[in-house]
Amino acid sequence: MKALILAAAVAAALAGCTTQQEIRRPGGQAEHLIACGASTGWNVCYAAANKQCPAGYTTLSEKAGFNRKELRVVCAGS
Repeated sequence: MKALILAAAVAAALAGCTTQQEIRRPGGQAEHLIACGASTGWNVCYAAANKQCPAGYTTLSEKAGFNRKELRVVCAGS
C-alpha cells in the first residue's frame, strides 16, 4: 500500500512539474517561458511548447539549471 501511495505521489509531482508564462516583448509579440523540473527530460518541455503553440514555434533559448530547465519560445504566426 505504501508503494502505491508513493508511486501516485511521484506521478503527481511529475505531472505538475511544468509551468508556463507569457511575456510580452517590445512590439507586442508574445514569448512563452516554459519551466520544467530539472530531473525531467527536455521532451516534457517540448511537449508543453507543442501544446502551447500547435502551429509550431521558434526556440529562443534553452537553459538547464540545478532546479529546473527553461525553454523560451515564440509561437509561429504570432
